[in-house]
Amino acid sequence: MAPLTYIASAVLTGLVVVGLVAALARSREWRSAAPTPGAVRTGDTSAVTTLTETVRSPLGWTVAFLGLVLVIGGGVLAFLTGAIPAGVGQALGVMLVLVAATVMCGYLFWGVYHSVRYRGIESAQATGVGLWVLGMVLLVVVVAQLVMA
Repeated sequence: MAPLTYIASAVLTGLVVVGLVAALARSREWRSAAPTPGAVRTGDTSAVTTLTETVRSPLGWTVAFLGLVLVIGGGVLAFLTGAIPAGVGQALGVMLVLVAATVMCGYLFWGVYHSVRYRGIESAQATGVGLWVLGMVLLVVVVAQLVMA
């Protein structure tokens, strides 16, 4: 089992993150604009409408981020403390690396896409540039592995 100081540190860090998110959510003056033509109406209760409203709200993104932090943090904590069997621990380590790589690639793609869109390029071309950058990163990783081997 992990020393009590590590567990207390993890819990304290989580509480600080939650406190910061709550403070930022309360301190900001949220504004709402008039609905645009073709926007989702509030009277609809379909799953697609609910999902669309959640994706467009800052609270939805905040909850998703906190969930991702808790899942990755809990997985790392379980992986490092050895609280799980050896076979499952190895699979958990691979899953943590895959989740981290997916988050990093998604962040890179999102940033490239929005920076290209900001420069006035259309959506399909911006998607192509984002995928091209991800492909180049993959190519650099493969070349680095081949040179190191």
